[in-house]
Amino acid sequence: MAIELSDSTISKMVDQLISKGNDFAETESEQKLRNTKALLQNFWLLGNHLDIKMPTVDEDVPLSKYEISLYSLLGYRVRTKEMLEFVTAIIDRYGELCKQGTFEDERRYEVIKKLYLVDRRLTRLQLADQYDVDEKTIRRDERKAINDLSIMIFGIDALNDVSKTRRMTVHK
Repeated sequence: MAIELSDSTISKMVDQLISKGNDFAETESEQKLRNTKALLQNFWLLGNHLDIKMPTVDEDVPLSKYEISLYSLLGYRVRTKEMLEFVTAIIDRYGELCKQGTFEDERRYEVIKKLYLVDRRLTRLQLADQYDVDEKTIRRDERKAINDLSIMIFGIDALNDVSKTRRMTVHK
């Protein structure tokens, strides 16, 4: 049984599909960029996750539900460790690149480091005072560094996301 649709109904459906697709692409792009920020915001908690001693599982005995849960936790821990090692290497490399660049590049790296990665983290206002710049400059530095790190972590997909986000911002 075929359904007949008028041209105006088809046009409305196409417009809605395009609109939903744009909304999805924008949301997906923003989430990837936010993931880098969330990763930085939780970096020290993830590191502490690795420092906590895990109970051991006796391999000779059939696994109970408790022990299966422990194996799951061990899997989380292994993935966390691998991701932290990768992200730490990326951040170190980003720092090297920034130190070879301009004063602003180096400040960008320092802003990320001092906002997220050191034990005694600073606020944006404290960083603005330290560098004798406006707090908006610190926010711009943070945003640029997060975009840069996203590209270094996620590769070409992040580059596409950054450009989509910029296009969406320009067209609004």
